Amino acid sequence: MPRTQRSARIPRFREHARHGATGLIVAALLASFAALPAAAQSLQPIKIGVLLPKSGPYATQGENGYNGAQIAVEDFGSQVLGRKIQLVWLDEPSPQVTQQNMRKLIEEEKVVAVQGGVSSGDVLAIMPLALREKILLMATGPNATEITGKDCNQYTFRVDLPNRVTVRSTYPTLSKLGKDWYFVSASYAWGIDAYNQMQELLVKDGGKVLGYDQAPLGTTDYSSYVLKIRQANPKVLFVGLGGTDLTNFLKQLHDVGLTDKVEISSPIVNDSDLWAAGPGIAFGLYPKLWNYSGAHNTAMSKAFADHYQKQFGAPPEVEAWQDWFGTTAILTAIKQTGSTDSAKLIAFLEQHKFAGYKEMPIYFRAWDHQLIQPTLVVKVKKNIDHKYDYFDVVAQFPQDASKLDEFYGSKEEIGCKLGDH
Repeated sequence: MPRTQRSARIPRFREHARHGATGLIVAALLASFAALPAAAQSLQPIKIGVLLPKSGPYATQGENGYNGAQIAVEDFGSQVLGRKIQLVWLDEPSPQVTQQNMRKLIEEEKVVAVQGGVSSGDVLAIMPLALREKILLMATGPNATEITGKDCNQYTFRVDLPNRVTVRSTYPTLSKLGKDWYFVSASYAWGIDAYNQMQELLVKDGGKVLGYDQAPLGTTDYSSYVLKIRQANPKVLFVGLGGTDLTNFLKQLHDVGLTDKVEISSPIVNDSDLWAAGPGIAFGLYPKLWNYSGAHNTAMSKAFADHYQKQFGAPPEVEAWQDWFGTTAILTAIKQTGSTDSAKLIAFLEQHKFAGYKEMPIYFRAWDHQLIQPTLVVKVKKNIDHKYDYFDVVAQFPQDASKLDEFYGSKEEIGCKLGDH
């Protein structure tokens, strides 16, 4: 072979050899990676999906709830099972879009659990997805009775209070003011259910419904409703409104001089709804899951409130506590079971009691997955002299811990068939 041909082939031979060696190295690396799936997995964060509003009437609650969830992550040192904890927050603007975002969290983000949900309609829309995909859903903010009632499912747990409980906590006090009531509710699951629950109590007790109106979510002008209320002259005004809807309603009652002229209540209240209305406009008697101030608070919840205040420059409202607890419950289950498998997390949550968060241990009831906890009744202070401290805690239901389960209703009363599956 001529020297020129031989020398020309040497580089090509060396190149082939180099490529062959590289291929062997890559193959070896791939084999070793495949042999160590647990090690590879340990490098990935544990993702928890968060569905809370970023827009609309409940946007403020969404932000506060996410802040509370962040503090729960920090309480765990931002790690569990040696892996980083990552919250993935997507919007909760409507049932349809919330469904789409739930799918994205499960299919694209590969979350191990989903928490959140302020709107009952949105939560009812995503509950079937949780069941179908067999993934834990921690519903932190909805109140419609059917969520842990007739529509309950194995994969859904609820932190917030069902309407059935909240109306029974305030009715004894409200009924003493008179039996002539007027109702206004948001025209979706939560508001309609709240009306049905309260008017049933009222009518059975000999009361009278002077009027009932439904208002679309996000209503800004309540003048037509307020006019009818003024003409009806009720003793009690029960409104299934929340977020900016309740804020706007209170402002328009004030505009026509009805502030404190009629007692007002709602199936639940968020602090920010009344903070936005302001002193002199905010009034009423409400059921409340938690309040950042008051003698009822435990050391653990006070520590949460202090942490929140320091980090975000304002005290936490009730939605923040709910999402703090919801995230804490999920992370506690992961830590204690050493797993992210939803079946194992569910089994843990069905039998665990969470002590220290309230004056008595609280727990998820195994047969309907409702968080069983005491309920506060609060009244807006007559003279508000603090930017955020609006409420006096006037009662707690039930007062006897042995009556706690009974207060939330029996299987026959609730209608959940979860325990029969």
